[in-house]
Amino acid sequence: MKATPLGQYQQEDPSNIVTMLCTAGHVDHGKTSLVKTLTGCATDRLQEEIERGLTIELGFAPCWLGGSIAAGIVDVPGHSRFVRTMVAGVSGLDYCILVIAADDGIMPQTVEHVDIMQLMGMTRGMVALTKTDLVPPDLVPLRIEEIRDYLADTFLAEAPICPVSTETYDGFSYFYDTLVAGIKAGLRDRRSGWFRMPIERVFTRRGFGSVLSGMPVSGEIRVGDEVECVPGGQRSRIRGLQCFGQTAESGGAGQCLALNVPEFSKELPVRGQVLCKPGTLQSVMQLHVRIQAVRHLDAPQKNASEISIHTGTAERHGQLFLLASNSLQAGESCLATLVAKTPLAAAAGDRFIIRRMSPAMTIGGGRLLAVEETAKRARRKDALAFLQSFEQYIGDAEWDSDICRQRRIAHLLRYGSVAALSVDSISRAVMLTTDTVTLLLEALLRSNEVVQVDATLYTHRERITDARTQMQERLVQLTEDGKQLRVPLVAWRENLAIHPAIWRYCQQAMQKDGEVRIVEGYAMRAVGVAQLPEAERRLAHALRNLYVAEGYATTHPDEVAAQLGCDSEMAKRVLDFLCTQGDLIRLSHNVVLATEHYRAAENFVIETALRDGEVDSQQFRKYVGVSRKYAMALLDYMDARKLTSRTGNTRRLLRDWERRRYDAANT
Repeated sequence: MKATPLGQYQQEDPSNIVTMLCTAGHVDHGKTSLVKTLTGCATDRLQEEIERGLTIELGFAPCWLGGSIAAGIVDVPGHSRFVRTMVAGVSGLDYCILVIAADDGIMPQTVEHVDIMQLMGMTRGMVALTKTDLVPPDLVPLRIEEIRDYLADTFLAEAPICPVSTETYDGFSYFYDTLVAGIKAGLRDRRSGWFRMPIERVFTRRGFGSVLSGMPVSGEIRVGDEVECVPGGQRSRIRGLQCFGQTAESGGAGQCLALNVPEFSKELPVRGQVLCKPGTLQSVMQLHVRIQAVRHLDAPQKNASEISIHTGTAERHGQLFLLASNSLQAGESCLATLVAKTPLAAAAGDRFIIRRMSPAMTIGGGRLLAVEETAKRARRKDALAFLQSFEQYIGDAEWDSDICRQRRIAHLLRYGSVAALSVDSISRAVMLTTDTVTLLLEALLRSNEVVQVDATLYTHRERITDARTQMQERLVQLTEDGKQLRVPLVAWRENLAIHPAIWRYCQQAMQKDGEVRIVEGYAMRAVGVAQLPEAERRLAHALRNLYVAEGYATTHPDEVAAQLGCDSEMAKRVLDFLCTQGDLIRLSHNVVLATEHYRAAENFVIETALRDGEVDSQQFRKYVGVSRKYAMALLDYMDARKLTSRTGNTRRLLRDWERRRYDAANT
């Protein structure tokens, strides 16, 4: 009597399909029959597949796991000619069922599929030893021992092996229970990233327009959301959505979706493109990777050799550039750059496979560490250093863990081509939502590894250290010959390739820490009068004493050299130094005052204006006891500082005069 499928999906709401898994194994080992017996679904949908009994395209079926959750099963082709389809089927999946027929045992595609799944980052799974009804019972334990020996050095080393027959149903209950327990033990949320769905199939339906199907690798999408095809850039909105044949309002990673996007009918997308939220994914030409070569590679793979690149559902011709050697040996691991002949959509963290084009065979695979839009390669040693630094930052952290995400952001801010980035820019670079990035940045700020340099931009602490060192060295360089004690800010910044926001942050920090003083567009090292050369130090004391003694009617700056009997260039240099140092204040080109005299005049204006509402210029002249020339220079200086505003012959305090006075006193 035919048994009811234990995993038959009966739920109406597809939202409880929480993960995806795949079958894998040699052709005709019973993968499709196993899925049908398990779920009641026939995954062969093409007429050619039905007639030949051979899976050619990916098949999909939902599997009930008990309670309110279910999983989606991807049935991949086992024939060697369809390995590229198999690669697309296992991308981003959480669990696998390796199917091995008891009558055949381990076969060539068994080996290749295990290699591919390991290279694609699969970490969990089980083995179904099928067709046990076709062999003597005493052969089954021998097959199990053979399989266990073969899998000893793979991710399936500790995986359960379940003998099962789709004809007699022997062992099926144990197989199902083992499968459910294995899946539930490793469920994870992959919807925290931006929505991305590698397109597996495209077709049109009358009255609906274009329909795109595939398995999202991250994120979530809803009916009405705008989407973009990459490469290509076509944009449209989702009119309808189905998850395993059931109409739904939303779907995402861990499910198989069919999306109705009518506007794409004018220019149909193709398999290999990726559907995503607009602006979150870029077309790339270079893939910086760590490659793990398969153990049975028959000959070394040479540097700059032609290869086929597989990632997601995309396949591209390209070249392999090894960064630390000239060939890749069987079982070796190395850093490399893959350059595609045509653009594809990919992001750091994605898994990939590379294959020889002739004769076709898998070379190796691994994870994308970084991607670039341009095909122009960096120097070999620079690319190698960048990838080595990235791996050092990541260490052995799990890619999807918070600590790994923090390390990726830290590395981006330390070594990325743009020194300071916003949350939106970081979000696009690491393919995480802005909310997730904000939380990760908060942790990095608390650890003091990352610095917020203004309201929206962030950078790495080491970039700040590097910038401050460059700024200090530049200032020393400009003043060390003694010909100038202060320099214009423009000259200070000249030839320093420092991000504007980082420059502003460092300039303020250096002022606060007493490393530099900045007054009226000039910068000077905060060395102090005592550290000046002997001649300049004596002149500085003489100049200060002169201006303190003169009060408000001071000597013209161009005349102090003659009055003090010193070199005019030295007098100008030391006068500028004292003004920048804050001992003197230059009201205008013609008028300089001792700082304490200016503060006294400023206090008089503030007290009078607060008491009377305004200050009359005659009243002010009477207080300072000098001619109109000097009194107006003082009042105009306060106007220029936005402390006061003039109306006729009177001055009033501006609304934010207190803040401006504080800022002026602390520059």
